[in-house]
Amino acid sequence: MTEIIKYENGYAIAIDGKPYAKIIGMDGATDTFEPIEGGAWKWLRKTDKPTDHMRMEMMLIGEPTFTMVPAISYNGNGWGTLAEYVGDRDTDGTPWSWASHRGTIPSCTYSENNDISIALMAKENDNNACSLYKVDDGELHVIIFPEEEKPRTLQRHFWGEPFQGTMEPRCDFEAIILAVPSDGTRHRYKSLLDFAWRFYGHAIAAPRTAEELYRLSIAYCRFIYQKEQNGFAGFTMGSQWHLNTTSYKKTEHRYEVGWVGQSASMANAYIWDYLKTGDKEKLDIALDVHDSWLKFGKHEAGHIDARIDFDPWRYMDFAPDYKPDRWKLGECAYESHLGFVGKKVRRAPDGKILLQNDACNIGTGADGYFEAYDLLKEAGIDKPEYLKAAYDICDFALNNQDEEGSFAKSWDDDGKVLAKKGTIGCFLILPILTAYKKSGDKKYLDAAIKAFDFYYQGLEQDGFTTAGALDTYSIDKESSSPLLRDALALYNITGDKKYVACAEKIAWYLCTWMMYYTVEYPEDCLISKMGYDTFGSTSVSTPHQALDQYALRDVLSFLELYEITGYKQWRERAIAFWCNACQCISDGTMYVNGRIRPAGAQDEAIFHTRWGRHGVAPFGPSQWLPAWPCAFRLESFRWHTDWSVFNEGLTEIEGKIKR
Repeated sequence: MTEIIKYENGYAIAIDGKPYAKIIGMDGATDTFEPIEGGAWKWLRKTDKPTDHMRMEMMLIGEPTFTMVPAISYNGNGWGTLAEYVGDRDTDGTPWSWASHRGTIPSCTYSENNDISIALMAKENDNNACSLYKVDDGELHVIIFPEEEKPRTLQRHFWGEPFQGTMEPRCDFEAIILAVPSDGTRHRYKSLLDFAWRFYGHAIAAPRTAEELYRLSIAYCRFIYQKEQNGFAGFTMGSQWHLNTTSYKKTEHRYEVGWVGQSASMANAYIWDYLKTGDKEKLDIALDVHDSWLKFGKHEAGHIDARIDFDPWRYMDFAPDYKPDRWKLGECAYESHLGFVGKKVRRAPDGKILLQNDACNIGTGADGYFEAYDLLKEAGIDKPEYLKAAYDICDFALNNQDEEGSFAKSWDDDGKVLAKKGTIGCFLILPILTAYKKSGDKKYLDAAIKAFDFYYQGLEQDGFTTAGALDTYSIDKESSSPLLRDALALYNITGDKKYVACAEKIAWYLCTWMMYYTVEYPEDCLISKMGYDTFGSTSVSTPHQALDQYALRDVLSFLELYEITGYKQWRERAIAFWCNACQCISDGTMYVNGRIRPAGAQDEAIFHTRWGRHGVAPFGPSQWLPAWPCAFRLESFRWHTDWSVFNEGLTEIEGKIKR
């Protein structure tokens, strides 16, 4: 039995009478605890006199085996190369503190050991922050009033100033405690996430009908389509604002087969649209795009280019005194150039530029060519070169798989490894499984199982996945998304229920990145003016603490998990992902920040917390309108042809906790 008992100068969380965590009391204050449900309490503190500062502290007794601040810190971070919150305190010894809205659960901190898991959370929008750090006797969880972030704040690839808020003196303070006995496993945050969903979650309406979203997504594909002077055709990576033309322009001369650009997926959306409508122009464009990538981007080793650029600045070295001209560059390109100052491109001894062809892009490319071949068969068109391109990528992966089962993160044009580590290699598993289904050749299934076991073991061991977001080399969300699809595909092929258990474990990790509540912003804030609701969105990575639409890729996976397991929450979360990610899409008249946006365009991210980049401050939209959200929506429409689920919205949450 888990209970709160009187203990020393405060209270303790005990299991069968034995204390495992301390709730630290305060002179001049009275603490009471209201049961919410088994293992969860509302902690109410009332002070004798009003105060304008408060710390509510709870300590796990002894050494934790795993700690987490959802979407901020996973066991202290430290995997990767970019600026992030490493460890439990800054280099000057000051413990980190984070504003409530930086995390996906309000001011939430979590720790576990072999006996118990505990979490401390806050009431949303209650002007508070959190901290989690080691002390002599254990791991201290703290909720801090008023909001602060110290000793400095993480921004996009740089550090900002600390923040200290203020508050009117008050006597009443509130926190939420969750304590769950160990079941013998590690990374037991499932209980926290289930509770948070039922405690903070709420209904959410579908922002637009599926039919309207389809039309707008196709429209944005048309906007970013481009044909180069040399005949290459593709969908550019998105659009951004250019000061010199005072307009949104498609990103000039830059294409990507997957990841941000999603040229292969958009071409397949055009083929599918042709099958629906008979629009021959879309079919011709799709064929031109797929043919172009093979003509200009196929390598003898078997893989294809991740990115094709016709923009000469991509191939130059940048002197230390280089100063980008913001009037000649798009806003996002300008920020990129700020980071290039003093950098040289990677070159071979003969001077040849070594471009990176990553597992995310080439795996997505193989998926795209397999799908394109099948779609065109429906149209009565045989393109065996598309099938061969997909198999060649799979064979390239098999030839490069190491003894442990992993693939590299990236290769150069000749197929030499440029970067090795990261869960990102699992992007290659899904097309390899497709190769097995089409060919029956067991070498593909064996390689896929070996690779999945390697990458899944990393999650089991560490409690996180890594390096899927290509502009960060870190712990992140995007690398868990393909791993989830891999687990479901392996279950569908083998029928082995262990892959369902794996899929659920991956899904729970992905849900640590999900926003469980609505952040309230001032009325004059740009996010408020856009009508953006944070609930249901997902944060990107430990260095990139912004919200984006990548969970569009997980909607169908979560729906499939619901169909397999019957667990209602997977379906609820899928709908929340969808509704959140379909907000703030321009209909061609959307006016944001003094600018009219093209139809179907949508910000890549919302800077929902005190995290920003050069040129775009926190608490605003990114102002970068990429290709990929449209591509992911169009995938959902063609792979799940019953569109009613996209129209219904989230009307209720099973087991919702009354507050």
